[in-house]
Amino acid sequence: MNSFVGLCRREWLEHRGGFLWAPASVAAVIVVAVVLVLMIGQLDMARVDLDLDLSEAAGSDVELRIEGEDTSILDLVDGWLANHEWTDEELSAHLSGLLRGVAEPFHYVYFIVLVFVLLGALHDDRKDRTVLFWKSMPVTDAETVLSKLVTGVWVAPAATIATILAVQIFLLTVISGLAATRETLSIWPIWANSGLFIGLVELLVGYLIQGLWALPLYGWLLFVSAAVNRLPFLWALLAPAALVALEALVGLTSAARNFIHDHLGFRALPRGHGGEDTLVHAATGLGDSIALFATADLWAGIAVGAAFLAGTVHLRRTKNEI
Repeated sequence: MNSFVGLCRREWLEHRGGFLWAPASVAAVIVVAVVLVLMIGQLDMARVDLDLDLSEAAGSDVELRIEGEDTSILDLVDGWLANHEWTDEELSAHLSGLLRGVAEPFHYVYFIVLVFVLLGALHDDRKDRTVLFWKSMPVTDAETVLSKLVTGVWVAPAATIATILAVQIFLLTVISGLAATRETLSIWPIWANSGLFIGLVELLVGYLIQGLWALPLYGWLLFVSAAVNRLPFLWALLAPAALVALEALVGLTSAARNFIHDHLGFRALPRGHGGEDTLVHAATGLGDSIALFATADLWAGIAVGAAFLAGTVHLRRTKNEI
């Protein structure tokens, strides 16, 4: 157990740059975008006030016109916050859906980083021949392969989840500040109905189950990393594409295409979707993620992923250099 923990720590130290800086970059973009939007809204409001003062000083009648391009973003926020028609349940659904929607860019960035980490996990060791050093250590090939999988799939998401939580708290703070200054909605209902805690639980459970749901993909990436000598990304992409094309050419079934498509999706992660009122509503939640355990697709994917991992361990034992 100590050796496996040490291997996981080694994998984290080797790839923490990508797993830490990628979500931090997404968070920085979101924070800067929100600040810029608020600044632009303040400038628009100041411009409107100045125009009104000049009109009054000239003794002219003031005509109020509302046009799409002259509407401040703060006016839109006011309209959103001033909707007293919402019950606590509706407010909770909107806020929870909004926080889920904010988390989605982090899911995609994490996935992209993980793909390249897994593709290089065993390929790079063979390329620079450090595999010979690690094979001299008192650890098995199975432990080495599993440490790379566990670190990337179930340990690294902790950094993404922490960053998502920080951004969500930032957005709720901004909304609370706008509500407090305009007295359109009290602060307490915003935090009480935000679903922040349950959202954190959904992320933790979601990434845990998502690792099992996407195990065929992750196992395939490690298998390619251990098998090919050059261009692992192209091999990882073109081999499944060729299988799907062959299946379509034969025309008897679409099982492979459906299997690949289903397990590429973020089925276990909390998601949001747009509603008729342009807000983001809750879509996939905690119950939806746990319900995947009752599906045959999850267990079939685990079986396929386990087969790829077994092949990866065999290749790690027999194919050591490029």
